Amino acid sequence: MSNTYWLYVVMVICTVSSPGPGVLMTLDNAIANGWRASLSGVFGLALGAAMMAGLTSAGIGLLVRSSQPLFLFLKYCGVLYLFYLACITWRREVRRVAPGAASGHPVQPSGRWTRLVRGVLLQTSNPKSLLFFLSVLPQVVDGTTAPAGRPLALGVAIATYCVVLVVIHAVYAALAARARNWLSQPRAARLLSRISAAVFFAFGIMMLTLKF
Repeated sequence: MSNTYWLYVVMVICTVSSPGPGVLMTLDNAIANGWRASLSGVFGLALGAAMMAGLTSAGIGLLVRSSQPLFLFLKYCGVLYLFYLACITWRREVRRVAPGAASGHPVQPSGRWTRLVRGVLLQTSNPKSLLFFLSVLPQVVDGTTAPAGRPLALGVAIATYCVVLVVIHAVYAALAARARNWLSQPRAARLLSRISAAVFFAFGIMMLTLKF
């Protein structure tokens, strides 16, 4: 492995582990549904990242970056989706449970496929993902001396990103799940829902400031 690849790994770790909508979704899923159930959302984020990386390698990323209408369309789709997540998180209710029973949880807990799709949509509607791959992947692939080896280098780079994302988010989910018994009590869960909704909304506002 070249030094460029290991530098790329460090960049991926820093990017994936930094707080953002994806991390917030993982924490929220783990608290509401448990560690194992939250993994479907994590896999959705990884799948969405692979799709964005694939689009970038196919030249779509450069097209979006060079076309202001396309860039703005993707940005506003991401903003609207973050606002949607803020809305459903704010309105999520918890039901009271009898003493000694399992902790409170959403009246209609999200299903595995719902969490997977939400993860994909969150990742693919974020133009920052596209810009990251657009700026980083060429550096990794071009570092390969033999042109015939570039598809392999691209595949390794995308797989590395997805694996790092799954591992780091699984750790986040495990930490959040440990506090689930307290955080999923009706009063605490309601407060957490309000805070999560506010953060999703704040990320949406921040995305509005993203310049072309």
